[in-house]
Amino acid sequence: MKKWLYSVCAAAVMLGAANVYAQEKKPMPPADGLRHEQRMEKMENKLADELGLTEQQREQAKKIHEEGRAQVKPLMEDMKNLREKMDKLRQENMKEFEDILTAEQKTKFEKIKAERHEKWKKMKEKFDKNRGRRMHKGSRPDHIGDFPPPPPAPDDDMPRPAPED
Repeated sequence: MKKWLYSVCAAAVMLGAANVYAQEKKPMPPADGLRHEQRMEKMENKLADELGLTEQQREQAKKIHEEGRAQVKPLMEDMKNLREKMDKLRQENMKEFEDILTAEQKTKFEKIKAERHEKWKKMKEKFDKNRGRRMHKGSRPDHIGDFPPPPPAPDDDMPRPAPED
């Protein structure tokens, strides 16, 4: 019974992973036509201007950022290597899973993967379409993300807390 349960759970996980493999991998275009380093420098300069940093502070901040990037770079490389290993392992697991399926189950599985790929593609298109929208000052929505909406404004009939002394 436990083997069956484990097999069903593994199949469910692999079905979810199937969507990842069906995706087209396209590099994202740089925002505003700028490279990552250029965007980072632009943001750093803007922040320095907003804070009114002196030249000495700007130089110190630049040094801190450069040292931080140097420390992060090997970690990013490690993450890249781990992702590659994870992808390879997922592909091997998916092949093993597909090997246990009958011809009829493989046909159904391919259909399920195609449906999920199509659903993912539509969601991605919707996301990409909405990505270009920018919020303007004063247009902040009342509800953002998974956070609950703000509480309603108090009515005149509601008791108010006593003022603190």
